[in-house]
Parts: sequence; structure tokens; C-alpha cells
Amino acid sequence: MTETAERTVIVGDIRAERLSAQELGVGFFEPPPPGFDPISAASRELLTYGYPARPDAATHPAQRVQWERRVARSYTRIEPEFVRNVGKVHGPVRRASAASVPPPPASAPANATSTNWSGSVVFASAGTTCSWIAGEWTVPDPCDPLGGESSYYSAAWVGLDGDGSNDVLQAGTESSLIDGSRSIYAWWEWYPDHEIAVSNFPVTAGDLIFCLIRADTTTTASIYLTNDTTAQQLAFTVTAPDGAWLKGNCAEWIVEAPSVGGRATTLSDYGVVYFDDALAGERNGGSLDAFTGSAITLASGVSGADRPLSVPTMEKSRLIKLSYREM
Repeated sequence: MTETAERTVIVGDIRAERLSAQELGVGFFEPPPPGFDPISAASRELLTYGYPARPDAATHPAQRVQWERRVARSYTRIEPEFVRNVGKVHGPVRRASAASVPPPPASAPANATSTNWSGSVVFASAGTTCSWIAGEWTVPDPCDPLGGESSYYSAAWVGLDGDGSNDVLQAGTESSLIDGSRSIYAWWEWYPDHEIAVSNFPVTAGDLIFCLIRADTTTTASIYLTNDTTAQQLAFTVTAPDGAWLKGNCAEWIVEAPSVGGRATTLSDYGVVYFDDALAGERNGGSLDAFTGSAITLASGVSGADRPLSVPTMEKSRLIKLSYREM
């Protein structure tokens, strides 16, 4: 048996391949020295030791408050181990026909519909691109929506691109029911590559997760993923798959039904997901807020007619709510 075969497990339509960071084009930051203080550290030190850049307090006060609150906490930095789930992808938005979707309540505006995304998308201003996105959410506990199927899927994530482009860089958590068993874990993906699960970063329903993605260039990025409940943290760099690059036209906060084996999946009943601290930024220094984005409702075919299954509500600045609607 080859080494590759020993690292591969096939479950249904997914082939799970345990791959090294080098095989995936992932890089790690130097560990910070004992007693390192990110609040007072130089910008070069923050970059070296895997901390997000310090926002300017005068021009970006909300981001600076968020940054100081997070870097002041003590986390255990984990060097992640990865599994590529070949056959499972998240990917760009797939549009649905708005005409066939009944309007949601007035408290939950929907500007667009999709068969895989629900959430908020903000678009870069003319002449610039989106360079980073951040958000926090509580990992949902998936339930069977009684749709007569054996498996249901849902993923909560933040990302760059994917609405108006064929690429998307995203990271988040999975909350699915596979043959009746819960499957909850952290993952990232640079589409068109497949989902990359993090096998040694424990995540359970009810955990508070924070994610920041920073586009360093059009083909390289940094991902910061924190489990505030367990006080564990990931920080690593990723490289785009061959032929992919970030357009930087949009940033998004999404609950999604991914694709498995080339087929759309049915959304699990995830209940409610709030994206808080939902901020993004542009290369020219501009700020973006999920609250002012384009709301997307996930619509699915039921009895021959499309209807909304996952509906966004723009709550207030930096906060949006996603709600599952019973089938």
C-alpha cells in the first residue's frame, strides 16, 4: 500500500486526504517569544509572529477596538493539521430566480436569492478592492429538518470574492448531519480547490468562533481562526491553487449549503446564526460593514416551488442574523 493510500479515507462521495502543509502551500508564522506584548509591538513584529496588523485608531476606531480586545487575550497557538475533502466544495454563489421566491417578512430584507448562500455581501468601492474580512459567530447545533434525506449540511463562514467572480477564499465551521451523526469542525477553502478541514482544532456546537482573512497579494493570504470558548487559535498563510487569484470585488458573511459529489446538498436546520464584529476593509483604507451589504436569501425547491430556507436580517452596525425557516 502506498503512503498516499494510507492517508486516504473514502466516505460516500468524499475522499478525505491527509496532506502536509507543504503539499497544500500553507506556511506558518514564527511563535511569539515569552512575554511578547502585541499591544506595544512594532508592526514588523506583529507580522512576523502571526498577529493581524494594528488598525489606525484615528481612521478606523471600530477595528482598533476589536483588534485590541482580541490580541490582549491569551490563546494557545496550534499548528494545524489538514485533511482535503475531495468531492466537497463551498465555492461561489449560485443565483436563484427572485421571482419564484415569496418575500420574507419586512424585518428580514432580502435583496437577492441563491441556492447555496445566505447572508450579506458587501462590494468594493470603485477603484479599489477588498483586502480583509472579519466576523465572529456561535457554532450552531445542526438538526434534521425532516426532509426525508439521510444527510444535511450547513457551513458558517467569512470570505473574499465569489459574487461576480469565479474564485472565493473562505474559512469557517461546518455543522452537518451525516447519516444521522453530527459532523462539526473548522475548515478553509480557496476555490476551485476542495474543502480543507483542520483535524486538530476542536470545535463543538455552542463555541464562539472568530475569523479574520487578510489578502496579502492576489495569490497569497493569511487566515486567523480563533475558538474563544477553548482559547485556541490558528494563524497560517495560504497560496492560491493554480490558475486562481483574488479579484477582490466583494466580502461576505455566509451560512451555506455546500456541494458534495458534484451535487447540491440540503441545508440542515441550523437554527440561528449571528455574525458579530462583521467588518471588512479595502486596500485604499475604506471600511465595509455587513449591515450595509446586499442581503441574500437561500432558496430551495420544495414541492416543485422555490421558497426561502435561510433568511438574513440586518440587525445593526456590524451585526447580521441568519435564520433557518422550516421546510
